[in-house]
Amino acid sequence: MQDLSQKEKELLIKLNVEELTPVQVRLIKSMNSLMAHILTAEEESEYFDASAELVKKAAELIKQADFANQNKQMNYADQAVEFAVDFLNDAMNDNKVGNVDN
Repeated sequence: MQDLSQKEKELLIKLNVEELTPVQVRLIKSMNSLMAHILTAEEESEYFDASAELVKKAAELIKQADFANQNKQMNYADQAVEFAVDFLNDAMNDNKVGNVDN
């Protein structure tokens, strides 16, 4: 069993990117970097700015999904982003956004 008191200095995340485009891979890398930045931000402005940028990148990633690109006639990308924003807004209003770590 891993000693939880020992701090790890690196998190290695492995993804099979064989079916992803270069843009999708860049967005994933950018989002991971932004998440780490948000978690270690020391100033209010960098915390808020990076949080907004992360949500924006998430929307960009959703719009770059294969499903959205294969079904452009239905504009699923915008619909999925709108649905996600509405869902998040409802969860925040119902105070259901919290720790989901199992």
